[in-house]
Amino acid sequence: MRMKNKLKKGVSLVLASALTAASLSACGSEKKNTTDEIAAAAEASSIVENDQITYPLEGGKKLSYAMTLATAWSDRYDSFAKLPLGQKLQEDTGVELDMVHVENKQAMNLLLASGEFTDILGFNFQLNYTGGEAKAIADGIIYPMSEEFVQKNAPDYWKVISSDPDILRQVKTPEGDIYGFAFILGDELLKTGSGLFVRDDWCKELGIELPETADEYYEMLKAFKEKKGVEIPLCVNSDFLNEGLERGYFTSPFGLVTTDIYVDNGTVKFGYAQPEYKGVLEWFNKLYKEGLLDPNFSTVDKETIIANMLTGKSGASSGACGSVLGTLLSTNQNDPNYSLAGIKNLVAKKGDRPMYGHYNTDVVGGITAITTACKDPATAAAYLNYGYTEEGHMLYNFGTEGVSYEMQDGKPIFTDLVMDNPDGLTPQQALSEYQLAYGNGPFVQDKDYLLQYYKWDAQKDALNKWSDTDAKKYKLPRVTVKSEDTGEYTNLISELETYRDEMTIKFIRGEESLDNFDQYLSTLKSMGIDRAQEIVQQAVEEYNAR
Repeated sequence: MRMKNKLKKGVSLVLASALTAASLSACGSEKKNTTDEIAAAAEASSIVENDQITYPLEGGKKLSYAMTLATAWSDRYDSFAKLPLGQKLQEDTGVELDMVHVENKQAMNLLLASGEFTDILGFNFQLNYTGGEAKAIADGIIYPMSEEFVQKNAPDYWKVISSDPDILRQVKTPEGDIYGFAFILGDELLKTGSGLFVRDDWCKELGIELPETADEYYEMLKAFKEKKGVEIPLCVNSDFLNEGLERGYFTSPFGLVTTDIYVDNGTVKFGYAQPEYKGVLEWFNKLYKEGLLDPNFSTVDKETIIANMLTGKSGASSGACGSVLGTLLSTNQNDPNYSLAGIKNLVAKKGDRPMYGHYNTDVVGGITAITTACKDPATAAAYLNYGYTEEGHMLYNFGTEGVSYEMQDGKPIFTDLVMDNPDGLTPQQALSEYQLAYGNGPFVQDKDYLLQYYKWDAQKDALNKWSDTDAKKYKLPRVTVKSEDTGEYTNLISELETYRDEMTIKFIRGEESLDNFDQYLSTLKSMGIDRAQEIVQQAVEEYNAR
């Protein structure tokens, strides 16, 4: 059932700078509608009766839809609308999709800057648009939905977001607008997904228990090097290392929650500006000097890390449960002497609980928003509402019954078409054709998707270990910086994090003496970290007051 056509980049990789009003004819983007005009249109065309929407919608509805191409399927399809998922969505909702695809986030920002918008668009504004969703509303891109608009035109979405005060706060701007249709994590288990893992077969061979403390981890790496002759016991690069520090893989043993921004009893703190960070750096400097950490950690790429972990050149690393741990396990699945195990984030004393870990808020990633160019917002809302219905939930998470999944004992079970694809597609590639839970979109992600996507027992075990932290206690909520502070804050963070990254590498390599750590802290202050903290503190207080 898979499309065989190859992607023609000159046709479908539409760069925003080349977009014309003609290519966006469905949304009438020559003139953006005002909020009042959109509200009036919604009032006139609402298609909800008795708090319910009947699908498919009648009347031959059509919407233009912009999104970036997904690497999981873009080598086989040139449009989301041509995927089996896209075809089924159009059939179920009665809405024809006129897709506009851009190559990447830079191209999407060019599209937004051009003023030529589609009716709806999917984008991670919080991560990739300066000022996030609130600024996109202020800039006249996103239509700011009121609670009344959502209740009237997207009743199933309203039920989801109004069922939990935290979720409702996370989908709102400081001004109280609902900015779009969110990707919502439907279970605590879904809020993590990465951590540390090691060659547990080597640990068994050497008579070593899986490490819990920083000291045990150090001794394991030494044993790998001295008794197994492993060239690079711990293989990570600067991106993996920074991720590990921000997600607390290595920080708890030294009394540091995380190097990321966190909240401690209501007070915002920047982890990399805390005195405890010195202990973390001293430990890594020790690993580096003793040849336990990859000497090329600042330049090595992900592919080399994967290769080192596959060939036995390395025995410990970190990464995502699916794209890293899953890749390693799948690639070496026929090697009876190869085994990996996830381990908990390190602690100071055996039995302690890690202070931090990889932990997401309920609302995460990109959102799907109605734009100010849309002339039929009621239909747009009704289309996006479908993802929060029971039928939409099953489609977005599992695909089509009888094709990508079968019901067994009351649970949806993926078929071999997606888990052992006859055309050699990986599970992610195959799943991407039928559902969207491998990425994100306008729906609530289901944990039963993830527990099947992680096909190896070692992945499920790792996930349980990685989620056993106190991260929820310290996690920075999904806050929004005030629009008037956005420019200042963006500049501050860019400069501060660049300096942090440079100094972290120098301290670990020994190019900068850790005797100068206090000077590092002083420099952060002189660069304005206190002001950055003040801005985030204001955002947290505003969020808590919503």
